[in-house]
Amino acid sequence: MRLAFLSIGRHLHTERWISWFAERGHECHLLTVQPGEIPGVTVHDITTRHGPKPVRYALSLVAVRRLLRRLRPDLLNTHFLTGYGYWGHFSGFHPNVLTVWGDDVYVTPFENRLKNLLARRALASCDAVTGDSRDILSGCAALGAVPERCFRVLWGVDFTRFRSATAQDYRRRLGFGDDDIVFFSPRSFTQPYYNIDTVIEAAARVVATVPGARFFFAGYEGDPGPFRARAEAAGLTGVMVFGGRIPHAEFASALNASDVFISVPSVDATAVSLLEAMACQCAIIVSDLPSATEWIADGKSGLVVTPRDVTGLADAMKRFAGNPELRAVCGRAAGETARRDAGFDANMSHVADIFRCLTEDEVDWPVEVSLPLLSGG
Repeated sequence: MRLAFLSIGRHLHTERWISWFAERGHECHLLTVQPGEIPGVTVHDITTRHGPKPVRYALSLVAVRRLLRRLRPDLLNTHFLTGYGYWGHFSGFHPNVLTVWGDDVYVTPFENRLKNLLARRALASCDAVTGDSRDILSGCAALGAVPERCFRVLWGVDFTRFRSATAQDYRRRLGFGDDDIVFFSPRSFTQPYYNIDTVIEAAARVVATVPGARFFFAGYEGDPGPFRARAEAAGLTGVMVFGGRIPHAEFASALNASDVFISVPSVDATAVSLLEAMACQCAIIVSDLPSATEWIADGKSGLVVTPRDVTGLADAMKRFAGNPELRAVCGRAAGETARRDAGFDANMSHVADIFRCLTEDEVDWPVEVSLPLLSGG
């Protein structure tokens, strides 16, 4: 097939997704305002730099329409409801599969009436929607997507890389001892809803009663400086390491070098880092969002806390710190769940099936990942 993608360039999700199709012989074109090389993919820069933002957006839409007319793809896959999803809608191109990511559904459509209207139009006009949790798909349906054409597709895990393994050298390079209890928070520093401040406050309570507790913060985007200063003020100097983005090739080592993985946002889709931590059999603490509790059962495959509950998070951290057997039991259970449902190739095969349903005759929709079935309908 000849496939066109509208998506955020220079982003791991985009690169992995499109590369899967390129590696299987499909002709792939990426239209983006963040161009960067992807092997086997033709990247088209739709950026315009003339005039105020609404003018630039309109000119980029003209570029999108022109490229789609010239390329004549069999299908357009638009990623991220905000911005790119609007371009996909106003391009008028069909079939168009819209892939949602997270705050483009949970947050942006509720910021003002215009964004809500644009989100509803984009979701109502596309031919299918993919998202990585039952919860986010329900949100899409509430905004106007056709429920029967909403499909849960995970970003997925490469199990050849993400698996339980020894990473003592990586741990020691971070300055942590073999007997330390390392808590790892890898969420972004850019958005307040990731609640890094809550993790810092909880860590300050933990270190007061758990002498071996150590903390590793590694946001994949944003400035760690203000959070580092906050952690120092909380008394974590000497027991913490702050870093920026960890290359994906090293992320499995970072997970295996840690004892407890922490992800406690107030809003989120299914975090890829959570699935990867599960695959590495980490002990996991998550917030009680539907997108997380689809995967983590409290006390069985991890511990679940309320977002922004400092006391609850500190208690969960102490519980794991004092019980290595519980860490091991939860880690194994999480790993089994990930292996069963979160494989990258298996999930991308669902995407390929959706694409075939829209480009070929007499191909059945993948009902095993459709929203009605997941919802019990």
